Amino acid sequence: MSLNSQQLNALYKLYPNVVRTVGDIAYDANGNEVPYDLQAVTAQAQKDACKDKAKQMLAQSDWAVLPDVGLKNSADFVTYRGILRGLVTQPQENPDFPVEPKAVWE
Repeated sequence: MSLNSQQLNALYKLYPNVVRTVGDIAYDANGNEVPYDLQAVTAQAQKDACKDKAKQMLAQSDWAVLPDVGLKNSADFVTYRGILRGLVTQPQENPDFPVEPKAVWE
């Protein structure tokens, strides 16, 4: 078994003494095997993916909160973006992402 790229990033984040991996085996700088909790690594990878997606969704909706846009439903976008900011600051393993509101122009 091999770890996927998200799991590898999470492994290095959770276990800073890990300097390389071969398949699913992690090693420190001295070549010693580093035991790790695969469940914790997978959970961290899911949280990191949640945070990344929420940041991307925020960036894609930045335009909606500019003062000169003129949306009738700007409050809907403020709420939507607030939920996304919550997922950035407190990412979840199985997030329920909000649906972007449709723009209603003045």
